[in-house]
Amino acid sequence: MRTLELGVFMPVGTNGFLMSTTAPRYQPTFALERSIAALAEEAGFDFLFSMGKWMGFGGRSGFWEQTIEPVVMSAALAGVTNRIKLFATINPLLFHPVVAAKMIATIDEISGGRFGVNIVTGNTLEELEQMGVVPEGYESFRYEYADEWLTVVKQLWTQQRLTHDGRFFQLTNCVCDPKPIQKPYPPIISAGLSDEGLRFGAKHSNYQFVGARPEKVDHVKAFAAEEGRDLKVSANMLIVAGSSDQAAHDRFERLLDGRDNEAFDNLIASFERDNRDSSEGRTSFLRNPRMIGFGTGAPIIGSYDTIAEQLAQVATDAKFDAIQLTFIDFIDDLKDFGRQIYPGLKARLARHDIRLGQDVAASARAAEHA
Repeated sequence: MRTLELGVFMPVGTNGFLMSTTAPRYQPTFALERSIAALAEEAGFDFLFSMGKWMGFGGRSGFWEQTIEPVVMSAALAGVTNRIKLFATINPLLFHPVVAAKMIATIDEISGGRFGVNIVTGNTLEELEQMGVVPEGYESFRYEYADEWLTVVKQLWTQQRLTHDGRFFQLTNCVCDPKPIQKPYPPIISAGLSDEGLRFGAKHSNYQFVGARPEKVDHVKAFAAEEGRDLKVSANMLIVAGSSDQAAHDRFERLLDGRDNEAFDNLIASFERDNRDSSEGRTSFLRNPRMIGFGTGAPIIGSYDTIAEQLAQVATDAKFDAIQLTFIDFIDDLKDFGRQIYPGLKARLARHDIRLGQDVAASARAAEHA
């Protein structure tokens, strides 16, 4: 029996992921993130995923003009949640591997073994260039840097002491205790879409996020098989729900009416400054005039029953192991998802011999206490 996990892409930046002046307007606060976490846990979601962003992209919507640091936020959320997994983004350029290893192990202990990290090698390097931390020629060796960084972190988690003489890091009889609760170490997530990025995930990661690109599922799993590994592949999707299909489509059209073209242009320009082979593929979806945000993947639009049916179809046809969701209004839409969509999705998946992750986890917990 297959398992499908559900995640929430946490809105850690201004206005979430929507570049539209007709979308809900808000700044990220811990009070908001805590409320979303509680609703997601109650609704049956498996994980909360937080990106790392260090600058905004303007426009009339003020897209991401404020952002919350994801590692600190995840540590705080660990104290107000009970079972949901917490994934936070780390860029290796910003944290020495020994410091990162200690931080991650600490949050793993705080959360009772529910923490994981998303490794990002750059995305929009402009964010890091403003800090002066990007080495010369970094674009040509970013994954080599991340590979050595993560190898060092994993060794610190699994060895009593580490001496390492590498291209980028030198450690002498270095210790990092205590070790993480999760063995051999907390989950690793990555989201690169180039072959180089997919191979990095195949070597190191437990989850590979591929947006709304089902063709990447078999691709990255084949790379993982070459490494003698398996990993879970997750999609990203925006939920646009309404009381009827027409109401949902009307809701989407209202967002399009306020599309912030300036913010889109600024984000595209930032991507293209990296001058990577994958830049065109990473920006092509942003050029679609019916795209209304970043990280939203393919929008799923319709009534509650339609949403449940379409999500079940995606899970069945594309064979994703997880689907990460974004929403227009994270509070009201999450409430509706838990009450109106989750039960229908669960029933539809069962017909295809697919169980939702929390049902599997609940069964495992019951077995432990039997």
